[in-house]
Amino acid sequence: MRSSKISLLTALATLGFLFASIVPAEAWQCTARSRVAMGWGVSPYRAVAANIALRQCAVRTPYGLMCRITRCRR
Repeated sequence: MRSSKISLLTALATLGFLFASIVPAEAWQCTARSRVAMGWGVSPYRAVAANIALRQCAVRTPYGLMCRITRCRR
């Protein structure tokens, strides 16, 4: 019983690390900032990641201030 629990936990941990190592390497990560807030987005497509970052920043930014993309990287 104990052996099967350890095997199951090991398998789940291995799958988790494998998934975490594959997904970010293939995705664009963008950051948007205003004077008072920031947002970030992750997507396989640069434009989508940038839009997610801009939307997150805009939600946190007061009316009248503007968010800009400060960084996008793979």
